Amino acid sequence: MGKPIEEIERFQRDRELDKQPYSDTNELTNIFEELGEILGYPNIDREYLMDLVHRFERDIEGTEYKEPTDEDKVDGYADIIVFCIGAMMKLGYDPKVVLEEVGKEINSRAGQMLNGKFTKYKSPEAVAKWYKADFTKAKLRD
Repeated sequence: MGKPIEEIERFQRDRELDKQPYSDTNELTNIFEELGEILGYPNIDREYLMDLVHRFERDIEGTEYKEPTDEDKVDGYADIIVFCIGAMMKLGYDPKVVLEEVGKEINSRAGQMLNGKFTKYKSPEAVAKWYKADFTKAKLRD
């Protein structure tokens, strides 16, 4: 078994994504985009998603607010990972193997940064080099 976290870190470093400025809006827009995929909407317009993030923030303004520290944000992201691991297990998949497959897939892609998001090159030559994650390798049960 590989080291899935290291492969994801390599993806971040190789593309200098880890050097991009942190933005709540950008990170949450990325998460909203993935939530759309979970719900069956793989191609939601990014501007629409950014607007959803801003509306979400406005809609919760009436509740108690405490300026979040970096540690509060890290805790929130870590908690999201915990829930995601649980969801994958409930769906019958080994999260480590899932992340290994995702690591192979994302590291097989070339691309560029556009509007704070890594965008894959989609030329026939670039697409021919893509690895498609094989989640059947991660199945825990039938």
